[in-house]
Amino acid sequence: MMAPHSRVRAGILAAVALMAGGLLAGHLFAAEDSPIVSKELSTDNGPAATTAARERGAATAARDIKAGTLRILYFGKPWSMGKPLVDDATGYRVQVVAGCVVGQPFAAEVEAYNGAMREWHAKNR
Repeated sequence: MMAPHSRVRAGILAAVALMAGGLLAGHLFAAEDSPIVSKELSTDNGPAATTAARERGAATAARDIKAGTLRILYFGKPWSMGKPLVDDATGYRVQVVAGCVVGQPFAAEVEAYNGAMREWHAKNR
């Protein structure tokens, strides 16, 4: 029989492993590379880096649209189990590109990418 403190420790370790797996599963085991160039965490979160990231995100989305690659990028809390990886607003597939902890340039690049995709969808549906 396991001592009570050992059971608690084992339970905590199992919970941490499950959370880490849930946060990273879509990112680590993604079938395709992320189109986002910015590092998830950056030491430069200043306005110039964020502006450059926004411009990159919009330009990457424009190239993807031209190539017929329509998708919405996702980062944040784990995607709901059982929910299809499909964007409710556009019907485009969703690609998980990161977990919960990201820097400002990464977030700005993803938001600009998604903004361009959604704008294109609104004009062309």
